[in-house]
Amino acid sequence: MGLEEFERAVLARMYDAGLIGMNYKNVKTVEQKINWGEMSSRYRVKRGFKKVLRRLTAGMYVSDHGKSGEVASLTHFGADYVRGLSREELERLLRG
Repeated sequence: MGLEEFERAVLARMYDAGLIGMNYKNVKTVEQKINWGEMSSRYRVKRGFKKVLRRLTAGMYVSDHGKSGEVASLTHFGADYVRGLSREELERLLRG
């Protein structure tokens, strides 16, 4: 599954915010911590944050920790993906 630019930015910002593994937060809190409003306008994303998270969950990058899907954090695979990015790529994604 190839990731789009804004999806990589979501993963990088979640990693930077420390939302990894069992350190999960409510979806609205995650949305605020990664500054989704600014990010969606910068990347011109028409989808809502929940739809983006659903796609990342299907790709095993993010876990929704249960049936409700109201909380989210990076999986081990998602964290490894971010760690594998080059320093320049990571800085660019975090800057926006």
